[in-house]
Amino acid sequence: MSACPKCGRKLRIFDISQFCPACGVNMRFVNFEENFLREAKLAELSQAGLKVKLRNLKYSFMGSKWITAKLVVMLLPLLSLLIPSGNFSVFMPFLTNEAHFGILGFVNAFTNGTVMYVLGMTGSELEGFAFAALRNAVIGYVVIALCAVFCVVFSLFGFASIRNMQKGATIFAGLGIVASIADMVLIAVFANTVKESLLVSGSFGFGLIVTVLMFGAVFFVNLMLWKNGIHPVYDEGVEERVAIYKKVKAGEINIDDLPQPVVETEETRKIDAAIAAEEAAFRQQFSMEAGKEDAQ
Repeated sequence: MSACPKCGRKLRIFDISQFCPACGVNMRFVNFEENFLREAKLAELSQAGLKVKLRNLKYSFMGSKWITAKLVVMLLPLLSLLIPSGNFSVFMPFLTNEAHFGILGFVNAFTNGTVMYVLGMTGSELEGFAFAALRNAVIGYVVIALCAVFCVVFSLFGFASIRNMQKGATIFAGLGIVASIADMVLIAVFANTVKESLLVSGSFGFGLIVTVLMFGAVFFVNLMLWKNGIHPVYDEGVEERVAIYKKVKAGEINIDDLPQPVVETEETRKIDAAIAAEEAAFRQQFSMEAGKEDAQ
């Protein structure tokens, strides 16, 4: 059950009036001024946090020439995976499936059942070595694709944490370079292994060299952003309000102990000046009307 905010009397279920049955105070307006000021201070501080997020969002897409370069290169590793990095053929009973080491080739191989057939044949005593080599090359390609996807994700969501997202994109671009080089080796091993196979054939291609270069571009651009940082320019008082709001939420500062406005800026000074001018005009008009009444 609720209680009267002034005298503390517990209210019963049928006490529906806005006046306390004990002390008679209007409970809706008790501490109205204090509560209004508290809400005004909280609104001022919380809006500063929103302004910071919006400014970070803006700067994560158009903050500098490096930001523009990041958006230009972020898709290049993923697009480079469309370039074939080799070919493979799997000879199944009454059927031969051909595909290439690339996104479209793997999609086709998955939909027609070639991938599942390869995974099932890796344990074969007769040709298991060839299918195992193909499986390893495919797994390496999947790792490359995941690194490319994460580079795009970290680049797009840079506003969430301007420093950490550039760090993540740099790390995954570096991993993509390593994975691409490793998979080139795996594809070469596969192409050499299947020369003695009757069920699998394959050849090596140079598409992943382009992928390495694209990952290198992403790595360099995001490394520059990670090293130099992005420096959004905030409006006057915004950063100070955000710092104060963090302390209020942590319990280090009591919101009731803060002034209103919490942080004085040129904008708040203009508002205060406008309010003072309105008050002066009202007092002058009131004095004139009072003078006229006295004269009558």
